[in-house]
Amino acid sequence: MDWLTNFHSHCFFCDGCAPMEVFVHHAIAHHMNAYGISSHAPVPFSSNWAMRKDDVDEYLQEFHRLKQQYENQIELYVGMEMDFLSKEKDSVFRTYQNLPLDYRIGSVHYIDTLDNGQLYWNIGGDPKNYKRAICELFGGDIRRMIRRYFQQTNEMIESADFDIIGHVDKITDLAERFYAHQFDPNEPWYLHLIDETFSLAKEYGKIIEINTKGVETKHRTFPHRRHFRRIQELGIPVMVNSDAHKPDCITCGFRETYQTLRECGFRTVRILKNNRWTDMEL
Repeated sequence: MDWLTNFHSHCFFCDGCAPMEVFVHHAIAHHMNAYGISSHAPVPFSSNWAMRKDDVDEYLQEFHRLKQQYENQIELYVGMEMDFLSKEKDSVFRTYQNLPLDYRIGSVHYIDTLDNGQLYWNIGGDPKNYKRAICELFGGDIRRMIRRYFQQTNEMIESADFDIIGHVDKITDLAERFYAHQFDPNEPWYLHLIDETFSLAKEYGKIIEINTKGVETKHRTFPHRRHFRRIQELGIPVMVNSDAHKPDCITCGFRETYQTLRECGFRTVRILKNNRWTDMEL
C-alpha cells in the first residue's frame, strides 16, 4: 500500500504513554503519509484513562502547533474517541459534537451500573470484574451481556454523530479467552447479532475500524478476521488503525491485516487524504 495511515492513537492527554509530539516523530520515522491523534474524550464520571475536560483546549492547541510545525513532512489530523453511554445518558457526543475535529471515533467501553456504586462497567478491564459483571448485571448469562453491548452499539450508530466505529466486537475478547464453555462466536445467534450491527453501519454510512491492537499479543483484530468477508460483501468501508498507546506500536499488526483484507476481497481502505475521505487502493 502506497499511502500509510493510522487514525487511532492515544497520547499523554489521556492514557497514552508519551507526548503527542513523540507519536508524530514515530509516524514520520515509519514513513506514514497521514496520522491522526484521537485521545479519549472526557466522560461524565471519574476516569483514569479519558482526557480531562479542562485539557480539551490545550489538546487542540498542541495539535495545531504540531500540524503547522510538521506540515511539510506528514498530514496530521485531530479526532477523539468518544464513549457512547446510552441514548438517555449520552452527554459525551452532545458536549463535544461542535469541537473543530477532523473525525470522530464512536466506541462502547462501558455498559450499565454495578451494585458497588461504580457508574459503569468497563468491558475491557480486569477479567475478575468481567466475571463479576456477568453475574451481577446479567445473572451469569453471557449471551445477555453480549446482546446488551450490541444493543448499545446499535443505539450509538443510529443516534450519534461520528465517522468511525471503534473495535466493534471488543465485548467478545474476554468471552472468547475465558468463557469459551459459554460462548462460541460461530453460533448463529451471535452471527445474526453482529450482522445486524454491520447492516446498520452500512445504512448509516459509518466506517468500520479494523483495530490491530491485539494482533501481536492476542493474535486477533477487532472485528475478528472471521467477519471480514461479510463486511466486504455488505460494501462497508474499512480503515486499519492500531489503537496505539505507545509510539512504537503505531503500525503493529498492519502487514498481516492488510494481507488478510486482500485475501477476503477488499480492494480499498478509507482514509483521510488532503482533508477528504478517500478510498485508497490496497
